[in-house]
Amino acid sequence: METNDLIRRQFISIAICISAILLLNGIFTVGGWLADLYFHRWYGFISTFFRKITGLVPVSIGDVIYITFIILGIIFILKMLFNLVLGLWKPLLYRTLKGIAVLMWMYFAFLLLWGGHYRRHTLAVDLHLQMERYTTADLYLLTDTLVKLTNRDKAMLEASGLPELEREEMFRMASEGFQQMADTLPVLRYRHPSVKSSLFGEYLNYIGVTGYMNPFTLEAQVNTTIPNFVQPFTTCHEIAHQVGYAPEEAANFVGYIVASNTGDSRFRYAANFEMLLYSVRQLGRRSGYLARQVWDKTDTGVREDVRRLATFYRKYEGPIDDYSAVLYDQYLKANRQEHGIRSYSEVVGWLMAYYKI
Repeated sequence: METNDLIRRQFISIAICISAILLLNGIFTVGGWLADLYFHRWYGFISTFFRKITGLVPVSIGDVIYITFIILGIIFILKMLFNLVLGLWKPLLYRTLKGIAVLMWMYFAFLLLWGGHYRRHTLAVDLHLQMERYTTADLYLLTDTLVKLTNRDKAMLEASGLPELEREEMFRMASEGFQQMADTLPVLRYRHPSVKSSLFGEYLNYIGVTGYMNPFTLEAQVNTTIPNFVQPFTTCHEIAHQVGYAPEEAANFVGYIVASNTGDSRFRYAANFEMLLYSVRQLGRRSGYLARQVWDKTDTGVREDVRRLATFYRKYEGPIDDYSAVLYDQYLKANRQEHGIRSYSEVVGWLMAYYKI
């Protein structure tokens, strides 16, 4: 086939893809029965189907795909440089258009398979939570409550002498936690679990990533190289993404609801510990004095775990972490999370409303 025909085909492919993306975004914007069909019928079918398949394989299929993409991307760039050096302008144009088309179709797949859930209403709506502006006094009371809960769970852990959770046991317990919550909150129903340990674990620490959900294979990935005592909450957070809660504060809230209501003190401690850190951080932005006052109420074991976490991440500090934070901040803002990377901390407002029920 002549190069001109190949170029024409790429233009057509790009035009079709743009139309498909605009159509999907139009459905999300308008809402109504078509959006509900996507969020509840289509996603329920496709996510269950994908998890049935990927759950049969112990290794992360999504990570293998990412590695393949990276290799193919390097080959593609080398071919473009080869065309540029030799002055092969038509082949260069063709490859450029092909690259644009591939990226656009990947974005369409992202929206179709999962990304549209950034437009879905949150669990706060399902629970009829009254999201209101909160005062510094409200924030202090929430932080004080979380200190008490975290101290309680830490004391129970130390008294029970429970060992650290094994990876597969933790994944199983998190999945069961969602199924138990589904009895009262059907929107959290989670069948055919597909939770994996990320193949990139050690490297993810350089960019501060504790877990992620692959939007193309719908697998939940957990960075199991981070300290064990925070992994149960991370697992619940990533499963929350799987069941259809894309915004980070929404996944944080769902993860907290599930983990804090399990019968295992390791899950409850991980949930309350994580939310305590968010709450203290938010309180510190308003009043350093109050944040210090409430933090002094934490037990020695809790403060020791904070030091362990800080020491762990100190080994991975560097410019890569800074650049990745900027990129991820822009990714979140592009997906309608106006606070960007600070969206994670927005869960504090949800907790405020939750504890007022």
